[in-house]
Amino acid sequence: MKKNLLAVLAIASLLALLLVGVYEVVLTPEGETFSESENRLLATRPGLSLSAWKSGAFAEGLEAYLADHFPGRRRLIAWSQDLRQVGSLATWEDYARVSEDEGQVMDYGALAEQTAAAVTPRPTAQPTAVPPLTPQPDAAASPAPATATPRPTKEPVDLTAWPRELHFYLMDGDKKSAGITKSQGELLRQGQLLSAYASLLPENGRLVMTVAPLSSRAARLQSYADPRGMTSEIEPFLHAVTPQNVSVISAADLLSEPLLRGEYVYFRSDRHWTPYGAYLVVSRLMEEVGQSLPDYDAFPKQQEYPFLGTVYRDTRNKRLMQNPDTLDLLTPLHPVEVRRYSAPNNYEVVPFIDENAKQEDRYACYLGGPHGQLTVVTRTDLPADAQPKTCCMITDSFGLCTVSYFLCCYDRVIVYDPRYYDKALMGSLSETIEGYGVQDIFAVAGEVDLYDSVYLNLLNQHF
Repeated sequence: MKKNLLAVLAIASLLALLLVGVYEVVLTPEGETFSESENRLLATRPGLSLSAWKSGAFAEGLEAYLADHFPGRRRLIAWSQDLRQVGSLATWEDYARVSEDEGQVMDYGALAEQTAAAVTPRPTAQPTAVPPLTPQPDAAASPAPATATPRPTKEPVDLTAWPRELHFYLMDGDKKSAGITKSQGELLRQGQLLSAYASLLPENGRLVMTVAPLSSRAARLQSYADPRGMTSEIEPFLHAVTPQNVSVISAADLLSEPLLRGEYVYFRSDRHWTPYGAYLVVSRLMEEVGQSLPDYDAFPKQQEYPFLGTVYRDTRNKRLMQNPDTLDLLTPLHPVEVRRYSAPNNYEVVPFIDENAKQEDRYACYLGGPHGQLTVVTRTDLPADAQPKTCCMITDSFGLCTVSYFLCCYDRVIVYDPRYYDKALMGSLSETIEGYGVQDIFAVAGEVDLYDSVYLNLLNQHF
């Protein structure tokens, strides 16, 4: 009798597990498709068909999907990171070695006994004027995709005059350390993709792109004996091989001078730039479309202190905890409505700033975070018959704090993150751009994404 009961319990347990698997695959929403903390795409729900069942592909896909989406997975990952840091067993020097791929993180321990105001300055004065973009060599656009409308091109360029590999550099005195290296072939393909998106715009429309270096690179630069700045060959090359209505701006060059002057353009405890650093770069982007931004201090903002972001989340380092950041949360100058779309005709209205966001995620608390299919932010003080001036942002978490800036020059901003967009559900992005009457496109994202093949492949697939 006891053996029969154990057998029944075992069978019941197996059936329960099977039902949980069926529920996860068939009945629950898809969930997140990209893991920020792991920087990778998560497994997608497998399609159920007779051929997939027979070949074993469905079983393999189901196993991978459940491994990436089981309940409490994100919390378990966070706990494992906390366990590795319990009791501060990992020293600051350990973290500096671990983060070598991103660049050595500056040791702020020497500042620990200073006052918060001294180590977390908040810019209150008019920002120093951003220097004009260094003139770039003109060049011909690489061959456009078949779907692209021909555009005026820049002057022809001799590709042999450019290095076969192009670099992003950190400069220590006369020494250059390459932080990122891209081949001409990789960048030509990226330029071709930018050209295709630019072809969707009206005759006077522009596509403007910038790539934000990680804060760890800025910290590494500050740790040098003779820091001279960040500079990049990559953006000038992309600028040269794209049509005339495409501009590629180097955020590294723009941020170097204010960074070395001690302006608060990067966080210590978070991988992102500060909203003020983003402001300096977006001001330059606006010049490319003939617009200008008001002073940084003109934007309504709430200031949060202490702020401990994603670097602290992943390290739990005590020196960061003793030297927290100050976070400015900016809101637009005009009233807006934020719609997060889950399907072309299905959306929810969300607040511009999510007050319930976790402390370590406060930098990305705008618009409900970067995880939506598509987010449309529209001014609500326009006349009923007005045709809103519209731009599209191709972005990641770096771009979220910049939406308030774009809303100074545009009535409607479409926020698109390739990592969370589902073309099968939403349709092609080119249809969305044309349907909304987008006038300009801005690509504003961090180096991890805009130079990453996964992100670019998604951008290509969604076209």
